[in-house]
Amino acid sequence: MSSDKPLRILIMDDDAGQARLAQRTLQRAGYAVEVTGDGDTGLALYASGVYDVLMVDHQMPGKGGLEVLRTLTTWGALPPTIMVTGHGDEAVAVEAMKLGAGDYVVKDVDGRYLTLLPTVVARVLHQQRLLEEKQQAEEALQQTLEALETRVRERTAALQQTNAHLHAEIAERERAEAALAQLNRRHKLILDSAGEGIYGIDLEDRTTFVNPAAARMLGWEVEDLIGQPMQDMVCHTMSDGTPCSHDTCQILVSCRDGVIRHVMEDVFWRKDGMHLVVEYVSTPIHEHDTLVGAVVIFKDITERKRIEREMQSADRMALVGQLASGLAHEIGTPLNIIAGNAELLGMDLREHGLGTAEVDAIIQHADRITRLIQQLLTFARTREQAVTALTVQEPLAAALSLLETRFKHQGITAMLDISSELPRLRGRAEQLEQVFLNVLVNAWHAMPDGGTITITASVMPDQTVRLSFSDTGLGMSAEVFARAFEPFYSTKGERGTGLGLAICKQIIDGHQGTMHLESMPGGDTTVLIELPQGDTPDLPRLPLPS
Repeated sequence: MSSDKPLRILIMDDDAGQARLAQRTLQRAGYAVEVTGDGDTGLALYASGVYDVLMVDHQMPGKGGLEVLRTLTTWGALPPTIMVTGHGDEAVAVEAMKLGAGDYVVKDVDGRYLTLLPTVVARVLHQQRLLEEKQQAEEALQQTLEALETRVRERTAALQQTNAHLHAEIAERERAEAALAQLNRRHKLILDSAGEGIYGIDLEDRTTFVNPAAARMLGWEVEDLIGQPMQDMVCHTMSDGTPCSHDTCQILVSCRDGVIRHVMEDVFWRKDGMHLVVEYVSTPIHEHDTLVGAVVIFKDITERKRIEREMQSADRMALVGQLASGLAHEIGTPLNIIAGNAELLGMDLREHGLGTAEVDAIIQHADRITRLIQQLLTFARTREQAVTALTVQEPLAAALSLLETRFKHQGITAMLDISSELPRLRGRAEQLEQVFLNVLVNAWHAMPDGGTITITASVMPDQTVRLSFSDTGLGMSAEVFARAFEPFYSTKGERGTGLGLAICKQIIDGHQGTMHLESMPGGDTTVLIELPQGDTPDLPRLPLPS
């Protein structure tokens, strides 16, 4: 089928009128069309000429459409052929398609089928082209396959020899991979089993690996830390609350100069905003003599530091206890004389109309020393008071009643969430009242502009009774938090002696309980006190203070 001259179509149709209409329609579409009125003549024309498309009517004198198709199939491959049928002759169309016809059309009385002829002709021609292209592709494929078979035969021998070498190399590689996998499993087992926190970073402070202990201590999941900037997440702030810069961070310095750093005490920050005191070693990592990062091994020494502080505090408190009784008498007697004489002197000055500011200062500071002596005596006698059965509401109600007026004046609200079904305690009511009063006073001083103190009490899983005092005050700095229970350490200036919390903890320890703080700079402060239950019969419950 040449593209420089029109395609030739042979129409076999005994209906001369319809045949001429079909001829004109196809000629307008650019085809060269010849018409014959019977099958025998059509076969003769097809045998003597070259036609690109046949259009055969089903019913014709002599040979009908199907007979023409059968005859053509005996001559060879059927050319692109369109079977023309009338209504109700769909079975004929199906048979024609089986014989190899490319398509069929159904004559209608109005001749509407004629408008479809160009499209149908184009379709069967396209089908013929696809078939020819398929045959050409199959022939080319067959040639290619034969060529490939030749090449395969030529290379099979060489490949067999190469395969023998490859099998040996693969076996060696599998042994190496198995050894590496075993080594990796051992390394992972060591990391996962280590009690210390271990993590690695690259030169840009991105986390490359984290062991479960490190993630657990920092409050994260392992996958949450991988790829993250560890310095910005866990060691962004120093113990005094100032930001830790990249230039001064000892871990990142190790990544820059390649020197091992051992830091005895530093602060890491957890996901929940709480901090822990750590000791760590930052060791540079080298690959082929190139510095690529650092591995950090750290351990939480918060509990160790707390025990050290408690031991120091206990030593100080023991010394205070030893000095308290002796000093009370030696200082108290002359102090009473000084205060008494100062009062007499003040009276005399006022009678003569003279100023008494200096005398009043003497009396004021004598009273302050007297209060300090009373606190020392209270500490020295903490274990001398009788233990009785009581409910937590008794000392708490007494402490709140003492501060009720002050709280109203300062705009402080006390919110209580304490069940009346709490178990009993065994303790010293006056001492517990002193503890609660001191905690409430500290909360009051932490909220100079007013606020809320929330007091809750509940039974813990270990059957202790936990009291929580939370204020909405200014919070504590890291230094104040670390030294809160030290005797004689105070942030209140002349208003405080530094014995309040120290004595409170001593009292709670004497009740076989625990007392600790939770606080952050600029945030809430919570005092948590846990006391063991008593084992006496039920006592009548007291109403909570309003």
